[in-house]
Amino acid sequence: MLIVRKTEHLEGKVKAPPSKSYTHRAVISASLAEGKSLIKDPLNGRDCLASVRGCRLLGAKIKTSEKCWEVEGGKIETPEDVIDVENSGTTLRILTSISSLIPKGYAILTGDSSIRKRPMEPLLSALREINVKAYSSRLNGLAPIIVESSKMKGNKVEIRGDVSSQFITSLMMLLPFNEEDTNITLTSPLKSKPYLDITIDVLSHFGVRVEEVENGYLVYGNQRYRCCDYTVEGDYSSSSYIIAAGVLINSNIVIENLFRDSKQGDKRIIDILKEMGADIKVKKDRVEIEGEYNLEGVEIDVNDIPDLVPTLAVLACFAEGKTVIYNGEHVRYKECDRLRACYTELKKMGADIEERRDGLIIRGVKKLKGAELETYHDHRLVMAFTVAGLKAEGETIIRGEESVKISFPNFVEVMKSLGANIEVR
Repeated sequence: MLIVRKTEHLEGKVKAPPSKSYTHRAVISASLAEGKSLIKDPLNGRDCLASVRGCRLLGAKIKTSEKCWEVEGGKIETPEDVIDVENSGTTLRILTSISSLIPKGYAILTGDSSIRKRPMEPLLSALREINVKAYSSRLNGLAPIIVESSKMKGNKVEIRGDVSSQFITSLMMLLPFNEEDTNITLTSPLKSKPYLDITIDVLSHFGVRVEEVENGYLVYGNQRYRCCDYTVEGDYSSSSYIIAAGVLINSNIVIENLFRDSKQGDKRIIDILKEMGADIKVKKDRVEIEGEYNLEGVEIDVNDIPDLVPTLAVLACFAEGKTVIYNGEHVRYKECDRLRACYTELKKMGADIEERRDGLIIRGVKKLKGAELETYHDHRLVMAFTVAGLKAEGETIIRGEESVKISFPNFVEVMKSLGANIEVR
């Protein structure tokens, strides 16, 4: 568990952790490309390493090190074992589609208890429209998933856009192998669009063309992934905790490897904090913070930024006035129900917080008190609640800190290097 105590000052220069979203897509793309690719500055986190293991089972040869992954791809094989994605929804969703390319037989994908509760039926249904045989072993739309070697047929597929953008990313990465150009038509409003922008960006580096069209996307057929050297940029989602701490506490912080022109939706944390009253400086490749700031409550549409919700909830507790977080019902389908978790745990710290179907209403109390918090095996809750603990009066105990290995393995070390009063016990 983490013991977090009130911290008066943060100072230093750190490098943003590599992007989880970009690392997943890059290593899977490289595994589909004939020849050798180098993935530089990858995230060596648990989720991304689940993608590495899955790609190996599907035929890719991958050598990993801290700074670079060497991927020799282009040959799809029937896996000799079950693909265990552990807690990685991205790995499960993308590799479900890719597994249909195996030359014969079946692939089986499963994960931990949380993964086996996360919805898959919208993707399975969409795959059936193009003759891909993939189904839930329990016939309930949940993992374990069984995928049969399949030959795609058809030039259109319909899918909901309001459950998970990972379903659409999965289709985008499979459909270049179709003989026909394929239209992906969205049957409901799209959530988390920036993640699809990331997918299209990564695919373009590997020679694959996808276009946004009215009501969906067009994926050109008969394409081939091309090997390349690819450098992973820093992650705004994971950096949001450092940024939030810097804004709330007397600080002088520089975060390197965060790019002003990034396609990551979560770079919106900067604009939101500026609207709340923080004067954050954004350079070409870094962010500079000199806190603390008196924040004002705002209304925030989290349709495209679901991973920022825990960070925003903590910030709102220390802001003046009311903050409304809305359009986030899909936040309930992450590693846990993050809306319920934020409501339950921040209330223990004295937050004036109200849970709504699609979000949270938080009236800033300016001060929280230390408490013992559960994190439901959710890495983003561990990091967001740590920020709350650094500002709260007294001592905060955070359980389940090991889950940070999913997206920010050295989170504790980075925060301590800035002066955070944190102890692993």
